[in-house]
Amino acid sequence: MCGISVKEKDEKELIKLKVKDSKLLTKLKREQLFDKIKDISYKYEVISVYPDEVDKAVNGDDGLNLNKLEARKTAEILNLLKPDKAIIDAPSNNIKSYKEYVMGFIRNKKIELILEHKADLNFPVVSAASIIAKVTRDNEIEKIKKRIKIDFGSGYPSDPKTISFLEKYHEKHSKIFRKSWMPYQKIANKKFQKKLEDFSQFIEKVEHKDKEIVEKLKILEDFGYKFIPTSTEHEHVRMKGSCTITLYKNGKLLIQGKEENKKTVERLIANKK
Repeated sequence: MCGISVKEKDEKELIKLKVKDSKLLTKLKREQLFDKIKDISYKYEVISVYPDEVDKAVNGDDGLNLNKLEARKTAEILNLLKPDKAIIDAPSNNIKSYKEYVMGFIRNKKIELILEHKADLNFPVVSAASIIAKVTRDNEIEKIKKRIKIDFGSGYPSDPKTISFLEKYHEKHSKIFRKSWMPYQKIANKKFQKKLEDFSQFIEKVEHKDKEIVEKLKILEDFGYKFIPTSTEHEHVRMKGSCTITLYKNGKLLIQGKEENKKTVERLIANKK
C-alpha cells in the first residue's frame, strides 16, 4: 500500500502526467511514471502487507477483516506522512463507518479526511499512489523470482505460468502464498482430497491383507494357540501360545518367543493355503 504527499500547487503536475488508476495502465507506462511521480511528491510511504497478515484478516483474527486491515494500514501510512488533509480510496461503500474506523487509528484527530469508493478513478493523487504501490509490488515479485530462481510469471491468477508454479511448488514455497487465496485453496484442497483417497485405498489394502493373515493365523489354533484381547489401540489381533503373535493395524506382524518356536510359526503360516 502507498500514500503520497503532494503540495497543492504541484498537484497540477500529476494531472499533466495523465496519471490514472494503475490497473488501467500498462506495465511499461506505470514504470515510466514511477520516478516522475516520486519527483513530484513531497513525500511518500509504502507499506508491505504480507501473506500471513492477509490470512489472519480473512480468518477474522483479532476481529479483523480485509477492509479493517486496509483501514489500519491506511492509518499507519497517514501517521507517517502527517498530512493536514488526506484523500482515501475506501474499499467499502459504507463511507461513514469506514471513516470512523480509520480515524480510530490516526494520531492527528484534526486531519481532514475525504473518502470515496474507487477514488483512484477521480483523484490524481490517489491514482499516483496506486501506481507507486503497483510498481513496488511488481518489483517485489521480481525479487522473489530471483531468490527462489523460478520465473512464475506475474503472480496473478489469470497468469497460467503463476498457476502452474502454484500447483508444483505450493508446499515448497508456501510462505510466499496467501493460504486464503482462492487458487491456493483449490489446489491445496485438491491435494488433500487426493491424500484422503490414497489413505482410504491404503486402509482397504491393509484390511484385505489383515483378513488373509488372520485366516492364516487360525491354523495355529490346532497347535495350542489362542486369540487373546489386544493390549493397545494399535493392535488388530493378538495370539498366545509358545510365542506371542501380534498383528498391528498398519499390517505389521510381530512374532515374539524362542527362535525355534518363531520359525515354526512362520513355517505354519507360510504353508497355509
